[in-house]
Amino acid sequence: MWQVKYSPKSLDGFIGKAAAEKAGTWDGRPVIIHGACGTGKTSLAYLMAAKRGWDVVEVGDENIVQAENIGNTAALFGNRRMLLLENVDSVKDIKAVGELVEKAKNPLVLTTDDFSNKRLATVKKKCLEIQVRRPLPASIVKHLQMICDKEGVVVEKAVLERIAKGSSGDIRAAINDLETLATGRGKLVEADIGNILPERDRESDIYKALSTIFGGREFEKVVGSTWDLNEQPKDIIWWVEENTPRLYHDKQSINDAYHSLSRADVFLGRITNRQYWGFLRYVNVLMTAGVNSSRPAKINFTQYMFPGYFAAMGRSKGGRNLEASISGKIGPRLHVSSRVFRREYLPLYRLLLKKKRVDAEELRQEFKLEDEEIEYLTG
Repeated sequence: MWQVKYSPKSLDGFIGKAAAEKAGTWDGRPVIIHGACGTGKTSLAYLMAAKRGWDVVEVGDENIVQAENIGNTAALFGNRRMLLLENVDSVKDIKAVGELVEKAKNPLVLTTDDFSNKRLATVKKKCLEIQVRRPLPASIVKHLQMICDKEGVVVEKAVLERIAKGSSGDIRAAINDLETLATGRGKLVEADIGNILPERDRESDIYKALSTIFGGREFEKVVGSTWDLNEQPKDIIWWVEENTPRLYHDKQSINDAYHSLSRADVFLGRITNRQYWGFLRYVNVLMTAGVNSSRPAKINFTQYMFPGYFAAMGRSKGGRNLEASISGKIGPRLHVSSRVFRREYLPLYRLLLKKKRVDAEELRQEFKLEDEEIEYLTG
């Protein structure tokens, strides 16, 4: 994918000089990068780490509890670690984010598309701010021309201007549009565009993408259905997984679709473990075209369902937050991690309290537990 191939290699190559200059003088204090979708917030964060030779560790809902420990340790070979928490406004446990900002000794970078979100009110006060503005059409045209030169594609300026205008400042979308048009062509003229690139729908949502993934007939449109979504690939997979058996009633089709989704999930895991984002090209194709190519002759279109996984996580949020709080108070005294405490010691304490082998009031005073934490253990 050209958006990966031609991502900037240094801050000097970043489109957005004001943000790049501010990022270049960053002193490692917690910082929040904000701007519209597709303006390069994640790229800027990685360039900030690369400039200083730091390793990047991504933080999200799945490891936010362990992030404090990660934020206070060095990498395997002694390099300093930079923690990156993307879309911070959508993190379920925003309180944990605030604690991470206060306690992490390693550099911490947060990103968000919604800087005015009220959930970030406390977090913003503790962070430096870097705003990434939408690039001007002229800057996008210049960047697209550079790509065409390197790819050996002869292109009329009017084509690049139309792509830049249609992207509405989203450099990622502009590069994707250029790649779609240029694939298989050595020359691009305005007549080649036709109606391929109408004004981009900035309100594209997951439901439109699902309709294309399950019902689309053109490979390019199916693969590109998720490019404009303000959704993480790992979340899109949950949407596709939830709705596949609702539309595909043929057992073989369901099996083939889930095989593609499982392979996409494998590559997501490799991205997390190896921090190699080139694998994202395989994730996107597998969870879109892979599922689309598995469809049966007849599809029973129905109303798309919100992923049950998200609903379950929302219902259990209170309990998970309490478990995290309890483990944070008792775990260090037992010299065990939060994960070990939840798996082994939490059931033990519940049993001891139930059998009256441990007094709840003594436990409260010893570890300074709140009333709701005691109720959770004894409930």
